[in-house]
Amino acid sequence: MILVDSNVFIDYWKNPGEAATKTFMHNEIAICGVVKTELLRGSKNEKEFNEIKRALDCFDVLEFETSDWEEAAKLFIELKSRGVVVPFQDGLISYLALKNHCEIWTRDNHFKLIKVVKPELMLF
Repeated sequence: MILVDSNVFIDYWKNPGEAATKTFMHNEIAICGVVKTELLRGSKNEKEFNEIKRALDCFDVLEFETSDWEEAAKLFIELKSRGVVVPFQDGLISYLALKNHCEIWTRDNHFKLIKVVKPELMLF
């Protein structure tokens, strides 16, 4: 399973390439609430909001359970203790990818920093 970051969707919607299309078509793709919220908040009006929502509805959604919030906080503490400070949303996405043993498809370099501390984090 591949957990897709919002920047990949944005790039794809602006310029859908053949390689990305194949990746979307031939892999199990997931999103999470953080990614969904980031994409929806970028809509300009209700029509666009509904179009984005419909586009995302076809993907699996990785959810947080109550206990995950404490475990995610521990990830942030571990990162910070090793000198790695990343945006909140990137830490949450990384936590879900680690928990669910899936790759992250992103263009964001923060995930490479997280991987230094958590080498088990898989980047697509």
